[in-house]
Amino acid sequence: MSHWSKLSMVALVAIFIVGSSADVEARFFRPDKAPNFEAVGACDMCHTTGGGTPRNPFGLAVEELVMPNGQETFWGPELAALDSDGDGFTNGEELGDPEGLWQEGDDPPGDPALITHPGDPDSHPPEPVDPPTAVAPSTWAKVKDFVQDLVD
Repeated sequence: MSHWSKLSMVALVAIFIVGSSADVEARFFRPDKAPNFEAVGACDMCHTTGGGTPRNPFGLAVEELVMPNGQETFWGPELAALDSDGDGFTNGEELGDPEGLWQEGDDPPGDPALITHPGDPDSHPPEPVDPPTAVAPSTWAKVKDFVQDLVD
């Protein structure tokens, strides 16, 4: 066998190994195991720029819950309660399922326009304009008047 034939054979083997390892890394069965994966971008939910790239913070949290090539369920209250990307919003808040009750096969929860990326700290739900209160402003005025009458 000539030198060039051997070199070509080595190159083909290297291409095969690299190509088949990429197939092993891709987890096409995992994205639909989390709510609103389509709104975030299937593989981008766990990877920086698509399947096979490094995992983002959410992907690292998922990695802690699954076996290599495992197809087990990983979404639930535990993962929903984490703030993987440290942006002040839980994974569940960002994916429209704050309690982590969504199950594979269910319709996507929440408002699709409010879904954000749980692995990207620059992607998060908008801050509420007026934080909700348990008592309406008009009730506070009545309480204030009542207390003022007691003081007077």
